[in-house]
Amino acid sequence: MREKAGLLLPIFIIAVAEAFYFDGWTESCLALHALNIFICILLPIWAEKRMLIYQSFALVSLLRTLNIGMPVFFTETLLWMPFVYAPIIVAGYIIWRQTVVDAGKLHWRNIIRFLNGHGLRPIVQWKWEYLLIAIIFGYLASNLEYLVLDNDALVKDLGPLDLSKLFLVMVVFIGLGEELVFRGLLQSSVGSHHGKYVAVAVSALLFSMMHSGYQSVPYLLFVFGVGLVLACTYERTGSLGLVALMHGMLNFFLFSFLPFGYGMIP
Repeated sequence: MREKAGLLLPIFIIAVAEAFYFDGWTESCLALHALNIFICILLPIWAEKRMLIYQSFALVSLLRTLNIGMPVFFTETLLWMPFVYAPIIVAGYIIWRQTVVDAGKLHWRNIIRFLNGHGLRPIVQWKWEYLLIAIIFGYLASNLEYLVLDNDALVKDLGPLDLSKLFLVMVVFIGLGEELVFRGLLQSSVGSHHGKYVAVAVSALLFSMMHSGYQSVPYLLFVFGVGLVLACTYERTGSLGLVALMHGMLNFFLFSFLPFGYGMIP
C-alpha cells in the first residue's frame, strides 16, 4: 500500500498541475510543480530504494517549470528551446552517473553509452536499422499529428540552415531530453518496482499530460497514443537512442515540411 501511495502521489500532483495549465492557471500550475519537486526530495527519505523514481518525477516537474519560467533570449521560438532542455539533459546525465554502476568517467565513449541508455535496462544494443525505423515512424506519425494539431512551422523556409537548426533542436535537445525523462528514467524506474505494464502506462500518461499547454483533448489523446508506441518500443529494445530519434524525427517533420506542404494545398 505504501509503495502504491508513493507512486500515485506525484502522479496526482502533476495531473492536477497540468489540469490548471490546461485551463490557463499558470501560477497554480507552477506552484504545484514546485510542491512536487519538494515532495520528491523528501520521499526518498521515506523509501530509500526508490530514489530514481522520485528523481524522475522531479525532472518531469522541472521540465514544466523551465518550459514556463525560462526567460526568452531570442524572438525565434526554436532558439530558446535548448535553454529549456539542456538543463534537463545535464540533470539526467548526473542521475545516470549515480544510477549506473559502470558509468565510468566523463569520456566520449561513455557519453555515447549514456545517449543510448546503457545501464538503465538489462540489454541495450544499437542497431543501424533503428535509423530507418525512426525516419519512417517520424514521417507517418507527424502526418497524423498535423491533422490533429494543425500547427505552424518553426522555420522560415526549408533551406539547409533552417532545417539543420530544426533537426538539431528537435532530435538532440527535445527528443533526447523528453525521452530521457519519460522513458529512460521514469519508465525504467517504475518498471523495476511495479512491472513493465504499469511503467508503460505511467510513462505514456505523464507524457500526454505534459502537452496540456495546447489545450486540446483530442491532441492529448493522440499524444497518449504516441507515448504508448514510444514506451512499448523502449520496453522491447531498451534503446534510449531509438525512441529519442523517433520522437525527434516526428517533431522535425511536424514543424518543417508538413506545414509548408499542406499549406500549399488549395
